[in-house]
Amino acid sequence: MASLSIQTFSQTETFDIATYTPPKDFKKDSKAAVVNYTNVNQATGSICVIALFASTVSTGDAKKDFKKAWQELAVTPYKAEANPKTEMQTTTDGWEVVTAAAPIKLDGAELYVILTVASGFGKTMSIRTSLNDEAYTAQIDAMFASMELDKTKTSSMSNNNSTTTSITGTIGKFGLMNYTSPAGWSHQSFPDGVVFKPLDIPPGEYLSIQIMQPLNFSGSMEQALQQSFDEAAAMYNGTKMNYAGSGASYQKTEAKKSFQGWEYIRANGGIRIGTGDYPPEYGLDMFVTKINNRFERMAILKSRTINRSCSMSAFYADERQQYKTAIDNFLFSLQFTDGPQPLITQSKSLEGGGIKAVWRGISMNVSTATTSQPIGLGYNVFTPIFLSNGQAYFGPKFYSEGLNDVDTRVLAELYRRDWGTYTFSTGRGVLKMPYGDIPLRMEGNTLIITANHTDHRFYQLPSVDGAKFNGTYTMSEAYGKIPAITFSADGRFSDNGAIRVLYHEYNECINPALAPGSGAYEVKDYTITFSYSDGRKIKIAFLGTEYDINNQSPSMLRMSNNEDPMTRQ
Repeated sequence: MASLSIQTFSQTETFDIATYTPPKDFKKDSKAAVVNYTNVNQATGSICVIALFASTVSTGDAKKDFKKAWQELAVTPYKAEANPKTEMQTTTDGWEVVTAAAPIKLDGAELYVILTVASGFGKTMSIRTSLNDEAYTAQIDAMFASMELDKTKTSSMSNNNSTTTSITGTIGKFGLMNYTSPAGWSHQSFPDGVVFKPLDIPPGEYLSIQIMQPLNFSGSMEQALQQSFDEAAAMYNGTKMNYAGSGASYQKTEAKKSFQGWEYIRANGGIRIGTGDYPPEYGLDMFVTKINNRFERMAILKSRTINRSCSMSAFYADERQQYKTAIDNFLFSLQFTDGPQPLITQSKSLEGGGIKAVWRGISMNVSTATTSQPIGLGYNVFTPIFLSNGQAYFGPKFYSEGLNDVDTRVLAELYRRDWGTYTFSTGRGVLKMPYGDIPLRMEGNTLIITANHTDHRFYQLPSVDGAKFNGTYTMSEAYGKIPAITFSADGRFSDNGAIRVLYHEYNECINPALAPGSGAYEVKDYTITFSYSDGRKIKIAFLGTEYDINNQSPSMLRMSNNEDPMTRQ
């Protein structure tokens, strides 16, 4: 079944580097990176799916190419055994072909998955067959016997179908769109789209961003969103789900204008992909922008997982904070050759004189009525931020990861009520928030913000850049133990449960600090960054409340945007 020969048949088709004769009576479904051929026999219950995946750059080692493909195409989606028995052969044309098969269970049904990976001439291509009846063997063998692979294309890059990985993010272009790929994500370009996937996603989970072809359409944003969602669901061969009993396929936001100057609308819904009565559920989000007379579309496909070893709650892959941040930054950094100019530039620094700084004080907060605040009014600690680009934050909760390497323009898109702009000159100014204008003035070193016709006094927080700590600190009991962390003045740490608490993630399955560890720490822009020796990187807000940067071993340290206390031992 694995042989790839050099024979020519009539009625051939071509996908990527492969030319072949598909099996008769198989339904074809083409996508940007894969073409599927499916046959279902309703009378016998037999099913066979042959999937051809677009070629990628080879490692130069056929066995390594196979191992990588098996992990991505068999282990991750189907939980197939990790190390199957393989067969290897070399064709007369010089292709090295590795094949393996393994039994799997999909929604209670027993199937076999067979993966054939051909490597050579700088590239590798994978073909996956899933079936539950060996009666399909003759048709599959005939397709493989007809298959030719084009070795003249010396790399998949020359086929405009390249996979690249960047630590810092890659600048790219698709049509009239300019983008920066998320750092640490693979970046694969095709003639009809671009696909991005995180390289460090845990086994069994799936997450991708896909740039789709633009839509030339005269309808409204809402109509373009509906058509785009339907196209994306079909592209993934998914069945649309009913969103929370609403009768609609998704929940949508109102159309808005971004800081980049273009209009956009978002939706989040769900689809089921696969066979059986209850195929696996995936989240499907759409992000649609309007540029002149066309709509640019991005689809986010994400697995939905329940892992009862760590939580009873289901979660989507993009609920991991690092992925959510990467997706939002990607979407809101999009620019277009024929599009508008950004309305707000990115702030480069908190410093700049005047009121450009982080402040702390008490102000009245209007919120939903609670037992403690029956009319929804109360006083809260506020941490206003005034930035050099004219942005201002005036809300009751500091950002959980601090401000280091944060594009505050994106935060303002996500949390519009708490963000605005300001003007300030000769000791006075105006804070313009979505709900109204708020007067500002300076009295000595104190900033007076007159909210709700009442003066509220704020003091400037000193910089904590470069702070170093020395000693072991503990917290109140949590998860059946006393959380602790040890800092050293040379910038090292050893964590035993403290960061897990400081991270404040209710679903333990997606808490990156669940396991203890050690590494290096750095404090900058009210963020303490923990860089673990195992590759994890976790950011937590550190405002420096009651902290003297000249004292490396205070009796108490407060960290996180909740300012959780930790006591020195």
